[in-house]
Amino acid sequence: MKKEILGVLTALLSAFAATACCLPPLLFLLFGISFGFLSFLETLTPFRIPLSLLSLFVLWLSWRSYAHHTFTCNPQKKKRYVWFYSIVLGLIIAILLYPEWANLFIDFFYSP
Repeated sequence: MKKEILGVLTALLSAFAATACCLPPLLFLLFGISFGFLSFLETLTPFRIPLSLLSLFVLWLSWRSYAHHTFTCNPQKKKRYVWFYSIVLGLIIAILLYPEWANLFIDFFYSP
């Protein structure tokens, strides 16, 4: 199980890294110049797509490892892990789509 948790954490970390390039503009807009220290994250922009794919791939490997090595007949335990992976997948998709819905948020609230 530790191998699967490590895979999930790696997938979450690479999802955060994939969208880190788009975080500073939103924080600059919302909070002003006080978030200027995050401007170094703009250099991650070319790596957004590879990191997004890496995140989904690692999560898939983690699920595959769990499903392949699990020989339990306990339906509650299987259901709990399916919920866990579903929530993590939803979280990763929300993180990866953050730049798109952030643009909608900015356009909706700050359009003239």
